[in-house]
Amino acid sequence: MQINLNHVSSNEIDLEKSSTDKASQQSSLVNTTVADRTSLKNDSATVNSLKQQALAAPDVRQDKVDSLKQQIQSGQYNANPAETAKAMRENGL
Repeated sequence: MQINLNHVSSNEIDLEKSSTDKASQQSSLVNTTVADRTSLKNDSATVNSLKQQALAAPDVRQDKVDSLKQQIQSGQYNANPAETAKAMRENGL
């Protein structure tokens, strides 16, 4: 497609660009306003349930500790740094 700007003044180009920019800004503002709205529901029963589960969970998973101790003592434990790093990333550590 060929565009001939020989018969168009620079004022007309600026006006077209200005109106396009304004329309784009208004569209962006509408989309941002809609996207920024959210609704949070305070469900105290769910929060309390999760809190109780967290408090009931043991600080130390003794079964895992005992298993690892046994593997280390018997020489069967093989540390894999790549797997350790992967698990840490996946668990947000």
